[in-house]
Amino acid sequence: MGRMIVALIALPVAMGAGVFKIAAAENCIIGDSALCAANPNCHWAYKLRGCYPGPLPRQDPCVVHEDRTVCDTDTSLGCKWNAEGSKCQKAN
Repeated sequence: MGRMIVALIALPVAMGAGVFKIAAAENCIIGDSALCAANPNCHWAYKLRGCYPGPLPRQDPCVVHEDRTVCDTDTSLGCKWNAEGSKCQKAN
């Protein structure tokens, strides 16, 4: 009888632990970019149009400039236009 009571108590505890693990993984299943960005455990991937767990991967800030004029005039990032590659990149 004692084992039965222990089993009945242990079962909900074990199930609850599994639910918390699943909730942590599903915590980033958010369809809104603002809500995703507000969650410190998630990041919004614009190209993939979704919210994903973990921090935002580090990217070169110059890559976002696709126009030569914008690349050369934005002095805050230290970018210069590379004519050979036709892309904006960090100035050395």
